[in-house]
Amino acid sequence: MPGRLIGKIRLNAFSCILYANYGNVVLVVVLKCVLLVGSSFIVAAGCDRRVMVYNHSGKPIQQFDYSKEEDEKEFMCSATSPSGQTVVLGSFNRLRVYNWSPRKEMWDEATPKFIDNLYTITALTWKRDGSRLTSGSLCGAVDLFDCCLRRVTYRNKFELTYVGPSQVIVKNIGTGARVILKSQFDYEIEKVDVMGKDRYLVAYTSSTILLGDMANCKLSEIMWSDTGGNEKFYFENQSVCMIFNAGELTLVEYGINDILGSVRTEVMNPHLI
Repeated sequence: MPGRLIGKIRLNAFSCILYANYGNVVLVVVLKCVLLVGSSFIVAAGCDRRVMVYNHSGKPIQQFDYSKEEDEKEFMCSATSPSGQTVVLGSFNRLRVYNWSPRKEMWDEATPKFIDNLYTITALTWKRDGSRLTSGSLCGAVDLFDCCLRRVTYRNKFELTYVGPSQVIVKNIGTGARVILKSQFDYEIEKVDVMGKDRYLVAYTSSTILLGDMANCKLSEIMWSDTGGNEKFYFENQSVCMIFNAGELTLVEYGINDILGSVRTEVMNPHLI
């Protein structure tokens, strides 16, 4: 998706991408130096000190206007987190961060990062797991930032790093092994538990349950209604997780994002199906 000197942004659709609109989708008053394309949005910013968010049809969704701030300079570079839920824009001595809110379905601006004497930021790139952000400046400085919404120590054995609303890095403090837990539907992960002799992961979102085998790095996500956390999980089988709730047994194979099968039963025995 190129930007033009005449102030137009052109969206080119290829056979592997299903976009219904082609050609010039946005007419911008001034030149936009920074362009980002996400799964459902386009971010444009530049020397007018405005950040515009469009959908793929070219319709404006949101605007962040800094044109009246005297200490704000033009935007020179940008980067999107691997999850696509965080956008960072670089300008003079400043990084501006925007986080996607799944509940509000809009972008929220975080507290900007001001670094005195950094001068113009010319390059930004994310680590593949979204936990680090590297910036380069006009004067040759390279800075590495730790990026996470929050970090939690779980039972003094695991470190849970929330790098985005729908992505959590689970690290075994003893062995250093890491697993990236991510919602395929971009739902916000509300709770993470480690069960089954510290081998299996169980995470909740508003509409799904995520299951993971940390030994084999196999993850699953299935649609699940809120039952108040009354489910019982059985991990006796290394290939299948058994979930029992309200007289119903559900089987989920690790690595498959679908329910393997479910039956009604009053008595649950993990060794007898």
